[in-house]
Amino acid sequence: MNKSARDFEDRKRREFLARVGKILDIDRHRAEEAFHIELQSSLRINRLTEISVPEIFARLEQAEVELEPIPWRDDAWHLLSDKKAVSQSAFFEQGYTYLQNASSLAPVAILDPQPGESILDVCAAPGGKSSDIASRTGNQCRLWLNDSIQPRIDKLREVVAQFHVKAEQITDYPGQYLTKHLDETFDRILLDAQCSGEGMIDLNHPRALRFWSLARIRKFARLQEKMLSEAFKLLRPGGVLVYSTCTLAPEENEAPVDRLLRICPTATLEPIGIDLPGGRPGVTGWENRRFDKRLEHAVRITPSIFYETFFVCRIRKEE
Repeated sequence: MNKSARDFEDRKRREFLARVGKILDIDRHRAEEAFHIELQSSLRINRLTEISVPEIFARLEQAEVELEPIPWRDDAWHLLSDKKAVSQSAFFEQGYTYLQNASSLAPVAILDPQPGESILDVCAAPGGKSSDIASRTGNQCRLWLNDSIQPRIDKLREVVAQFHVKAEQITDYPGQYLTKHLDETFDRILLDAQCSGEGMIDLNHPRALRFWSLARIRKFARLQEKMLSEAFKLLRPGGVLVYSTCTLAPEENEAPVDRLLRICPTATLEPIGIDLPGGRPGVTGWENRRFDKRLEHAVRITPSIFYETFFVCRIRKEE
């Protein structure tokens, strides 16, 4: 990398860390530490196999896979062993376990899907949260999976097959134009939105910020506003919509939800009902913009060894 390129990367890093510090209310040193953490995986047991959760857990113990319980999920554990001990084993290949970051376990837990319900996953690929919904409901829900990016749909179909998920429909509709393609409504909707992915940035890599920019954040924010509005239109009265991202930017997190609350009188935010480690309330203002005070019910997960940066909120459509 030449001097000009290094200088550019250094400026981006300073800009990124300044924003991180402002959002999280921490100094630059702590902001830098937060994005140098080597994240550890967590493990969720799939209930859709012929083997029970206790038996799968017992087999993992026999294989000397070291696990630590996740207090708010009775079917998931932090993985203390080498990730390859699971990812390259029959536990994963045969669909008994799914490896994911612990933060990504939160949206489905907060959605709280129930058997017999009609459920839409708007940005379903690669399929981790979709398979979680199916597992929690015992495949006893009408599950509609959608994703607008065709290569990701191919991966979604693989996960659906590997983890024994019964999907009523798999579609590739653009999330911002859902109502042009769907004329039915749903009891619960998960919108784990496409985002700038700040939560996955690892500053241990020299070009970690090559795709990061304020312009990219604003682009995603406009898309997220449209997707959230469309998803809410497809929610039945009394239904629940969970909106989540793996980014820090208030423009992508609180701002789209604030807009929904302002334009849709039947939309309201509920407490998520789970005590998430490192969880903080959503912000009620950013720069010169004030947000609806109900955004305090949203939760921001701050980065730690098992949890990547995440935002999640639970939206109810009043009857």
